[in-house]
Amino acid sequence: MTLNKLPIVEIDRGIANNFGTYIEINKHLRKYPNLLNHILEHEFSHTNKLVSFEDFKLDFIQPSKVNSFEMFKFMIKHPKSFTQLLPFYWTRKNGFVYDFNLIVMYLIMVFVFTLTIYLGGKYL
Repeated sequence: MTLNKLPIVEIDRGIANNFGTYIEINKHLRKYPNLLNHILEHEFSHTNKLVSFEDFKLDFIQPSKVNSFEMFKFMIKHPKSFTQLLPFYWTRKNGFVYDFNLIVMYLIMVFVFTLTIYLGGKYL
C-alpha cells in the first residue's frame, strides 16, 4: 500500500514509525480502520529530517486526532505494540533504531523528576 508516495510496511510490533523513505505500521491496526487512518495521518505529517522541532511538536505538544482510549485498548490487546515506547531498539531489517524525540522527552522527564526530588529533599 502506498499513500503520499511512501510505501507502508506492515510489522507485528510497535504502532507506527516514519523512516523518511517508508512507514512501518502494525499489521493489527488493519482491524481498527479509524485508529489506522488517524495514525497514518500523523505519520505522514512528519518531516523527513533526522531532528526537527516540528516533529517534536507533532509528537508531544500538538493535539492528536488519535483517540487515547482506543490506542490504549489496542495496546492492551496487542502487547508487542508497547515497544513503541522504547527510545531505542534493534531489528534485523534496520539494525539499531532510535527515536530522537522520545529520548529527549525521557531526558526531560528524568531531569524534572530529579530536580523535584532534589528540591523536595533540600527544602522540605
